[in-house]
Amino acid sequence: MIQTDLDRFDEAAFLAHKLLDGLGPEAAVGIALYPDDSRAPDDLANLAGGALDRAREGGAAFAYHARAVTVEAEDRVGLARDLRAALKTDALRLGYQPKLDIAAGRITGAEALLRWEHPERGRVAPDLILGVARESELIGPLGEWALRQACIDAAAWSEASVAVNVEAEQFEAPAFATTVAGVLEETGLPSARLEIEITESSLMRDPEQVAVTLIALAALGVSITVDDFGTGYSSLAYLRGFPVDTLKIDRAFIEELPGNAEDAAIVRAIVSLAAALNLRVVAEGVSKQAQLDFLRAEGCDLAQGYLIGEATAAADFAALLGGE
Repeated sequence: MIQTDLDRFDEAAFLAHKLLDGLGPEAAVGIALYPDDSRAPDDLANLAGGALDRAREGGAAFAYHARAVTVEAEDRVGLARDLRAALKTDALRLGYQPKLDIAAGRITGAEALLRWEHPERGRVAPDLILGVARESELIGPLGEWALRQACIDAAAWSEASVAVNVEAEQFEAPAFATTVAGVLEETGLPSARLEIEITESSLMRDPEQVAVTLIALAALGVSITVDDFGTGYSSLAYLRGFPVDTLKIDRAFIEELPGNAEDAAIVRAIVSLAAALNLRVVAEGVSKQAQLDFLRAEGCDLAQGYLIGEATAAADFAALLGGE
């Protein structure tokens, strides 16, 4: 078998496991990579054959020509297997990072952040979780779990909203808006208290389908936040046409405020643009009082980051709301 357009070498391992699911437990797969192992087709076939022999000798499901690659790929495949089990056993958690209404000086919502305490690895980085979920086709189930759990937790809060990050693959599913509607009905969370966060670059992957989904979500009463704004390549014409409610300024533009003149100008421009389009603005990564003071002076609406509060369990966030 020849597989092209692999973004990561370990995607071949996930493909191998799909093949093995159909071939049975006695089968094995050998893998060689172009151009890392060889550029010649015959050599690649021979190297894959050698990897196959080594897999059989070692009783493994698959092996790469390069042994070190096999070890790393096995590690990610094992992590994917553990992630699948964690989804089934409710071993994943969400942490909630508070959002501050800058003008009012109070917490009005939180962003749901994925947490996984692996029994052997300890805390797994969110980017690694998402990467493995994407490679192993778990991004849909993982995203739906996070959406449902966030809505369950937020339904127990008084008035605060909850923001849920949605990956492009999940957002592009034709039934995504229907799924959101079903989760809201199931959990009893008012739609006005749910925010869907989608990255700026994800908006542009398929603008026509994105527009259909955004309109359906807006009809439900769900608000839309464009995450990482300023780092992607969205057209302002599309931004004007989409039913978007909030722009989130990427933390890269916040870190050196107020001292960095270029970052200050970018933040000022985004706040001004949002005001002209009647949108709210959230600044993420706020860790210093001077940053918050600058954002307040510029008219930024919301802030989140370590200065405001770290991500905490749902019950602790509820207690934080009650203590205000």
